[in-house]
Amino acid sequence: MKDVVAVALITALSTVAAGGLAGAFTYRAALIQARNQREQAREGRAEERVVRHREVRREAYVRFLDQLLDAHRYMDQLWTEPLPSPAQPALRQLTEHVDRLWKATTIIDLEGPPDVSDAARAVAGLAAEEWDVLKEYLEGSHGGEELHLSASGRRRAEVGDRLVARARNAVGGHLVAPE
Repeated sequence: MKDVVAVALITALSTVAAGGLAGAFTYRAALIQARNQREQAREGRAEERVVRHREVRREAYVRFLDQLLDAHRYMDQLWTEPLPSPAQPALRQLTEHVDRLWKATTIIDLEGPPDVSDAARAVAGLAAEEWDVLKEYLEGSHGGEELHLSASGRRRAEVGDRLVARARNAVGGHLVAPE
């Protein structure tokens, strides 16, 4: 009888030990899996933040470029069409275009990066220079005169192209599409 009890006791202890060992391995595997899932979630959130920041940057750049195009179109109109009489409404509208451009520049400053911000400031500065020239013409105008398109068109294009290239680089536009 002692042998039966000993065999039963050994069997019970080995079963409990095997269950404990299996439980320990299962617990360890669950910990590793939970840690990996937390790390993957953290990486996923970080990637989402990067993507969201790129989208916000892109929207800011697009808004700035829209403001720039509006300002340039209006300036081109002033350069190529007879000046309005009286000139004050045209000067006010020109000032509004340049002011909106500078306001959009502050958003670019916030979103960065610094090289895009510098390029945006250069573009806005060039528009402000052109505003100064047009303002002189408008203030001295009696209406009906025709101006000749300024030579700043090439400078506009160079400075604008630099801005677009830097902005494209900042939002990852230089990357090739995944296959």
